[in-house]
Amino acid sequence: MASSLGFSQAQTIVNEAIRQARDMKLRISVAVADEAGGLLAFARMDGAARLSARTSVDKTRSVILTGRATIDVGEDLRSEMASEPELFHGMIARWEIVPFGGGVPVLMSGHLVGAVAVSGGSSREDHEIATRAATAVVG
Repeated sequence: MASSLGFSQAQTIVNEAIRQARDMKLRISVAVADEAGGLLAFARMDGAARLSARTSVDKTRSVILTGRATIDVGEDLRSEMASEPELFHGMIARWEIVPFGGGVPVLMSGHLVGAVAVSGGSSREDHEIATRAATAVVG
């Protein structure tokens, strides 16, 4: 198995995410980044919100920085809000951290090789599409 994510794999992920979004009757943007956060592939479906384009790219950055799905980062931050509200508000103020679903790591042989992120549906829908699209290349 490859130890890095390449363009053809990234394009496969994008195509799978778009296929799933169409099945769910959603209009999304999807971004795929390499392990350093460099954009490998991107698409914004006709009718998808312009903001979803930027948000999908930002979600890939969050995944690369944390090594975790954005939905999990957000849940952890919210769970800490009662005991450390300044941490929650400080972290969500950071432009690099997107604390809601849609960004997931792409792992190969247990190593982070990239990120896929979707924006345009609900947080859960975005997470579901991104997770399924990532499996198009890593099984």
